[in-house]
Amino acid sequence: MRIPENVVERVRDSSDILSIVQDYVRLKKAGSNYLGLCPFHREKTPSFNVNPARGFFKCFGCGKGGDTITFVMEIERLEFVDAIRWLADRAGIEIPKTEEGKKAYDKRESVYEALRFASEHYVHKLNDPASGARAREYLHERALTEKTIARFSLGYAPDSWDGLIKAAANAHIKLETLKKAGLVAERRDGTGYYDRFRGRIMFPIQSHVGKFVGFGGRLLADNPDAPKYLNSPETEVYHKSTVLYGLYQSKRMARQEESILLVEGYTDVLALDQAGIGSAACCGTALTLQQVGLLGRYVKEIRLLYDADRAGAAAAERAVDTVLQGGVAASIVSLPEGEDPDSFVREKGADAFRLHLKTATKDWVDAFYTASLSDNGFATLHKKRQAISKVAQRIAYMKDDILRNMYVQKASQLFAIAERDMAYEISRAARNNQPGQRPPQTPPEGGTNSEPINFDVISEPEKVLLQLMLEEGGPMIKYILGNMAYDEFQEGPSRELVNLLMETYEAHGDDVLSAFGSGKTNADENTLQLVVDILMPRHEISKGWGAKKIDVPRLNEKSKRIAEDCMMHLKGAVVKRKMQRLKHEMMNASEGSEARSRLQKEYLNQQQYLLKIKNRKLFED
Repeated sequence: MRIPENVVERVRDSSDILSIVQDYVRLKKAGSNYLGLCPFHREKTPSFNVNPARGFFKCFGCGKGGDTITFVMEIERLEFVDAIRWLADRAGIEIPKTEEGKKAYDKRESVYEALRFASEHYVHKLNDPASGARAREYLHERALTEKTIARFSLGYAPDSWDGLIKAAANAHIKLETLKKAGLVAERRDGTGYYDRFRGRIMFPIQSHVGKFVGFGGRLLADNPDAPKYLNSPETEVYHKSTVLYGLYQSKRMARQEESILLVEGYTDVLALDQAGIGSAACCGTALTLQQVGLLGRYVKEIRLLYDADRAGAAAAERAVDTVLQGGVAASIVSLPEGEDPDSFVREKGADAFRLHLKTATKDWVDAFYTASLSDNGFATLHKKRQAISKVAQRIAYMKDDILRNMYVQKASQLFAIAERDMAYEISRAARNNQPGQRPPQTPPEGGTNSEPINFDVISEPEKVLLQLMLEEGGPMIKYILGNMAYDEFQEGPSRELVNLLMETYEAHGDDVLSAFGSGKTNADENTLQLVVDILMPRHEISKGWGAKKIDVPRLNEKSKRIAEDCMMHLKGAVVKRKMQRLKHEMMNASEGSEARSRLQKEYLNQQQYLLKIKNRKLFED
């Protein structure tokens, strides 16, 4: 919903940029300005300036600048409307809404208010000697300081059936609202409600912008009839798949470090935060793509630090897939047997843990290889083959061509296989990862179920490659797709036929042409016509392609060399398009900014890659 301009101006006028920035940056007065280290990029010399009189900030290192709203949008990763609401809440300004929207907004806000009240209630009970003495003793036994207890708003829910219900009633919070917030549960006999959390240490769960959305509760006294840990149920404001415990407290540090530790437990997060190390934890669920997307706003790398047992190792392995699918770099940190982050920090100290992080962090592919080796994962060639397929699937998630090529080299060396074999596996996996994968076609009786394929939309180099793969079968399919990524073919008929060739080769072996001729493939009538067009072109392929050093294949000629010429042409065209795009983006980026520096680096990488293509370095054995 659009916010009226006069309200935006009121919010802007009521928001003091200095007080807001000081919540994130330590500033020192320098003349009429204030100076500090930029929160948006790493620097050792302060270049981040705030001018309170004008209401602007500017970093002369990375180039970021703007007013209060811009700062909140950048630092909290919010859209414009959400940033206005964030500032309005802070300034106590009510934003007018439509009647329908106002009702929905008010209902959600009443749930947030109930959760905030519950957090304050639990904190009060923890600090009350009459109710919270044993709970405080437990927290101190876990070596948690008063600062950490306050920073995370830890509390205590006394072992009472209706303590929160009564306190909320006195604060004019309705029972129905407590129910919507997941704070109460209905009695089995339907005669009323009771407090969901009783006799538990309370860990408030906050969204990444600091709103209380739920709770985790740990049982204080042993009770075999009650679960040790109890979490809030899903509500209209709490979705476990989108929230991470501790992210609100650690996001500033994570942004500066460009990485974050993902751990298993609430107390792990507390211990690491107390040690000055940013981390976050899932709330009773496996890692989701939504959570990776949220973390990706702040970091470039997620370091998975799970418990040192078989279950923890399995959870970390599953999480790697999710992290890579989400487009974020992944690494794994191992701990000594029987340790978790909380116990390690308490017993050995923060410095020892930081040192351990430096030596025990492995890139995901190294960690996977080591784990497979130690778990007898290569006992048979079949098991090793499965491991190679798994690694290829993960590399196929990567969108960065250069990074993907680096992983091809690394994985090939680890598993002692040829780079083109690993690259072929990745192309195969990329095809299987396609969300819109074409299912086998069954044409209806009396005709085809699709339009005829226009042969002319396929580029000449692709026609040559397709002809080579059809005529020479398995070895040529492996060679071409070991050097040419599946998504480097044009989307459309070319890619569909490549997909079908791979399927046919895997199902019927090297002689794919016989499989097409005998009707053993999933090809429909139009695809079969395309195969015929490629093998028997209606027009002679232009001799002009010879000027571009692309030969037309003939029997007994050097097919491998011809394939390389075609791949060089196609790859070179892709890289040149990328370089044009990067050049355009560099022209629009601020001089000396971090973005421009990153684009220049990427442009140089593409230049080097193009040189490698022209010098045929890609095809060296």
